[in-house]
Amino acid sequence: MENNKVTFQFISEPSDVNFGGKVHGGAVMKWIDQTAYTCARTYS
Repeated sequence: MENNKVTFQFISEPSDVNFGGKVHGGAVMKWIDQTAYTCARTYS
């Protein structure tokens, strides 16, 4: 198997944060899902 390295960087958009500047949990879960998809696609 090749030695692959994938790096993710997610930048929160104004629609991802509340009035206090905290990122919504749903946005974080979406980023985790995107990362998991890429990892699964790479290794399968």
